[in-house]
Formats: sequence, structure tokens, C-alpha cells
Amino acid sequence: MGMGITVGTLEIDNRGRITIPKEERERLGLTPGKIVLIREKDGALIIKRFISPEKFISELKGCITIENHKIDPLKLKKMWGVKL
Repeated sequence: MGMGITVGTLEIDNRGRITIPKEERERLGLTPGKIVLIREKDGALIIKRFISPEKFISELKGCITIENHKIDPLKLKKMWGVKL
């Protein structure tokens, strides 16, 4: 897995906050009121846009085409390691 794109360095303010640069917020669709997920992996903080379980499930529809094969999308999400 790659390290991604470095977009710059940020300073943490005295309240523990950082500001994501405007260009990156716009590129990622991070507007005021949006919810993001923050997780730690191997000493790095990962910030991702939140996807509701309903949207995730709706995006899975049609992915599994084997007849008579039933899979619970929430179990699949858990197998993929996606956390709510």
C-alpha cells in the first residue's frame, strides 16, 4: 500500500486542531458539516469521508451476481475492515 500524496505540513494549534488546506477540502468534497472518520494505522492518522451504512449497501447492490447466493452487506463491510 502506498503512502498517498503529501499535501504539506500542518501545525497543531493550542487546542489540538489542524486546518485542512482549502484546495484539499474542495478536492475531497469536505464541506462544513460533513462527517469524517479518523483512524490510526501504523502510527499514521487516516482521515476519510464518512459513508453511511445505507449508502455503502446501496453501492454494493449488483456486485454479487451468483444465483441463490446471499451475503449480508454488513458482514461483508466488517470483513473489509470498514468501521462505522
